[in-house]
Amino acid sequence: MISRDEALAIAREWADERQTPFDVTLFEFDLGYVACLVEPVAAATDGPPMPPPATGYPRAVIDRESGEVSQWPSLPWQTIAERYTQRRAAEGRFPPDVRHVLEQAGWFPGRDFSAAVDHWMVRFADELAGLECPPVVRAALVEFGGLRLPQFGRSGRPGGGFMSFIHPTRGGVVTDAARDFAEEFDNPVFPLGNNEDGPSELVADAQGRVFMLHWADYFFVGPDIDSAIGKLIRGGPMPEAHDRDW
Repeated sequence: MISRDEALAIAREWADERQTPFDVTLFEFDLGYVACLVEPVAAATDGPPMPPPATGYPRAVIDRESGEVSQWPSLPWQTIAERYTQRRAAEGRFPPDVRHVLEQAGWFPGRDFSAAVDHWMVRFADELAGLECPPVVRAALVEFGGLRLPQFGRSGRPGGGFMSFIHPTRGGVVTDAARDFAEEFDNPVFPLGNNEDGPSELVADAQGRVFMLHWADYFFVGPDIDSAIGKLIRGGPMPEAHDRDW
């Protein structure tokens, strides 16, 4: 465990590496310390001194357990502490290659796209009429909505396969296949996104199972949102939904 004095020493080393004359202020939270660079207070010539400006300078988090330093943008320390806590909680959730693609696409633990999702549902209310959005699907839209997820190609690099687009998107919403799927399998689903292959509709049911509705056939992508996201990014064969092995 890193004490406050040890964290302050680490923070000062971090500040010295930046070759700045700034002071360091520490803010403590459950998982560690947020270090902020602040300009020294100028000597007062008339009246009380002004608070030191700190806007625009990077922050650092010193992990309480390991002392590891990670750099963060200039955000309020409370926001950084919250995001660091969310990031730690999400460790191990995705494989490293999948997480890298997600982060490059703009995802981060605790991402909240709820305002855009609400707007999207109102905008396309006519198209979505009669389709119920289960809580697990709404949670996925809130967390991943608006992301463009490239797929690994044969070279092993993102971008060589079919791109997936998670709603809300700039384009419209097509629900015919979702309605047909629900009727054929007696399993209601809700639009989750699109995939360039076909193109196809991505839908999910109340259990979080994800399906790809391709013009040639219906495919089972994954038993839950996270594994389906990984499958869409990594690519590879998918079982036919008609096998009903889901």
